[in-house]
Amino acid sequence: MNKAKRIICILLTLCFLIALTSCGEDSPQEINPSELSTTQIDEKETSEEIDILSLNKEYISHHEWYGDTSTMLVRSEYTDVTLDKSIEKKYPELAKTLSETSVMRKRAMEEEKDNFIVTATEEFERDRESFSTYVSTLDVQVRRADSVAVSILEDYNLETDRAFNSLNYDTQSGKELVLSDVVKDVSKIPATVEKVIMSRIGQEEPFGETSIPDYFKNTPKDSITWVLDYNGVTFYFKPGDIAPTNFGIQTATVTFVEYPDLFNEKYTAVPDSYIVSLPLMSSFFTDLTGDNRSEEIIVSGNYDQDEGYYYTLGICSGSSDYEVDWFAYDLKPYYIKTADGDSFLYIFSDTSEEKDQQMTLSVFSLKNGEIKQVSEMNMGMLCRDNNVFALPTDPDNLLLCVPGNNSTDLCYTVEKNGLPKTKD
Repeated sequence: MNKAKRIICILLTLCFLIALTSCGEDSPQEINPSELSTTQIDEKETSEEIDILSLNKEYISHHEWYGDTSTMLVRSEYTDVTLDKSIEKKYPELAKTLSETSVMRKRAMEEEKDNFIVTATEEFERDRESFSTYVSTLDVQVRRADSVAVSILEDYNLETDRAFNSLNYDTQSGKELVLSDVVKDVSKIPATVEKVIMSRIGQEEPFGETSIPDYFKNTPKDSITWVLDYNGVTFYFKPGDIAPTNFGIQTATVTFVEYPDLFNEKYTAVPDSYIVSLPLMSSFFTDLTGDNRSEEIIVSGNYDQDEGYYYTLGICSGSSDYEVDWFAYDLKPYYIKTADGDSFLYIFSDTSEEKDQQMTLSVFSLKNGEIKQVSEMNMGMLCRDNNVFALPTDPDNLLLCVPGNNSTDLCYTVEKNGLPKTKD
């Protein structure tokens, strides 16, 4: 079996194992962190009744070298998300489900890594000149985390291949949601998704007249990738699913506001403010201008494969572009919606490869779709344990870490200008 086929088989095995589980000023300014000073869909439920959950994100990596040489055989990096212990008793079924999923995710990635080491060693010893390191990454990104639902997008990269997998849970029962739990009439989804995509592209059926209906007709229900966001349901399509392969990954968000009669009201009730983890170089759709229509946001970075760092940062919205030279070993973008309707991006950058990572927080305003950098500061996500961090989920309860600050008050709130301020 050649390398490409091995990759496909391992990726399919991974997805199968996982599926078994049921911040504006006009110019940037340096800020001393110590001085930093909901959409309502269902009127029967108020945002005060919806709690945003606290979760933890773990970072795991393994680099395997060939003996004492400088040749890296395998680079395996992945993340994992679980419910924070502080609320496990309040949501025991969800805590159990996320814990079981975590065990299976780690087992799948460890098995993949071990298989890679065996095959990479054989390949290197057979042909050292043409050998290339086996690389796989899996990033678990939380798209929604409240007392109604928890939705996770798994971003899997293997060399030049990329795939998304989704996991959506009812928070109270811990059970995995199917699309018919959220959508009242699933038969309307193909035409609705087609309308959403065509309104964005503005062309006449560029992918073929029946490509989208055919995809939903011929794809098993459990193979359709969708996430329950705070503003609707987002579908992900692999290259070739509904468009030519060179078009890349396609996404479509069917929003609660534009299609209110399509959804089960239970899942359209959301908090007034929230935080969403964004995949790099993939479209995210949300209302940036208050006109009840979605605009596209893409966060990207040019990556040096040999040196292992990002050397540019790019942000694109429906009406604005931003690109700047950057230096970071990792980029972690988060979209923030505040209660007053403003939108911000928090981008955490790892600027050191050392165990004690040096993290920088860059704050960008997205008001009316215009991208402006507000500030940059030495601040990162709070480390709860070795390589385990408090995941940003709630703009009113951000657990952040300031290097050199020994204060026990590490909880912040996002101010009107987007900057984090220590809570009183």
